[in-house]
Amino acid sequence: MYQRILITNRSDCAFRLIRACHAENIQAFVIAARDDHNEVLEKLADNIIYTGMSREAYTSQEDILEAAHHFGCEAILPGWGFLSEDFSFARRTRLMGIDFIGPTSKQIQIFGDKFKTIQFFSDALDTPPQAFECRHPDAFERITQSISAPFMLKNRFGGGGKDISRTESADELQKRFEALSKQNLLNEYFVEPAIVNGRHIEIQYFGDGNGSVELLGSRDCTAQVSHQKWLEYSFDLSRAPMLQSQAQKAASKLSEIHYQGWGTLEFIIDACGTAHLLELNPRLQVEHGVTEMTSGIDLVRTAIRLSHSGKYLPCALFGSASPLPDAIEFRLFARSTGKIESIGFDGYAWPDHPFSNDPHFRIESSYQKGDEITGVYDGLIARFILNAPANEAHDILKKWLSSFRLEGILHNLNDLFTYLPPNTNVR
Repeated sequence: MYQRILITNRSDCAFRLIRACHAENIQAFVIAARDDHNEVLEKLADNIIYTGMSREAYTSQEDILEAAHHFGCEAILPGWGFLSEDFSFARRTRLMGIDFIGPTSKQIQIFGDKFKTIQFFSDALDTPPQAFECRHPDAFERITQSISAPFMLKNRFGGGGKDISRTESADELQKRFEALSKQNLLNEYFVEPAIVNGRHIEIQYFGDGNGSVELLGSRDCTAQVSHQKWLEYSFDLSRAPMLQSQAQKAASKLSEIHYQGWGTLEFIIDACGTAHLLELNPRLQVEHGVTEMTSGIDLVRTAIRLSHSGKYLPCALFGSASPLPDAIEFRLFARSTGKIESIGFDGYAWPDHPFSNDPHFRIESSYQKGDEITGVYDGLIARFILNAPANEAHDILKKWLSSFRLEGILHNLNDLFTYLPPNTNVR
């Protein structure tokens, strides 16, 4: 097994990755910005390597690769965001003789382009793609003749729900085309029909790199604000036979290219039950904990083992405890900048909570009292994940968090208590 891994991420993501490394008895070295000190990570990591300032520290390939070489790290674990989907970084890492834990650089390159992803799966899935490139001279006419408003205009290379906009009419879309054309950016965008009131369902895969791709679970991520997910449920694919069929066909397609490591295929399900492919994320997802809670497989430790041995060796997450078939995750976001004045559950020292010793309740956070929310990074403060029957999960989550307090900044906790979960049935 590896002796030392370099983690190129921060906050709750780094927290999660460090724990996985330590569970495998691997030293966790962590990249950090000089202006992004985090006391929790400094205590938990085996070493913090301070490089550049702000976001540059987590995206400078030269600095990261130099640090990995200097400190003798045998592998790099990127998590999500930053360089996790940068195929050139994955390639450079491996050319240096350092393992990049994740899909191959070629696979990252294919699926880093959303339009190419739709084309890749088009012959395997039942529904023909309705996505159109914007780069062709006659693109606007082709689009408006083929599909009706409203339209979704998307960056081919965007991630995390960013650089996506909905346009309500052909005139509005034409104005967007003209603006992008003036900036010479049309070739970076594509258009597809907007699905009104659709369900957003994700399928979690894991490939061994030798032609076997396993479907580990699915998640309902319909609850979003400005395309940012904040509440995720496990989803029973047997309730959606059309989607289940699509998911299996997609797995076969991934097997053809010997897909390696984790990957998440995302669909929008319309009112008729038709599954419209959105993208495949060739990285660890923020909401991966939902699938871990239901499958009993630690996706991070499994990816580490696959990278080291070349063999798919599922790693039990809960030891002797049995996972339940359903789970839910709530993402606590900051909605303002400022200093955290207090955080935690009434009567407990954060991050302890009433069910700290119950493996079916899980918190991932690196924030504590006194930390500043600057707005430079994603405003995610904590992720609360629990195992519970589907018809009870939301209520149990609300009861668990009813005594949680966060003061000093605005946040989205109240959304959890006012949200009405969707019906679990999909055609």
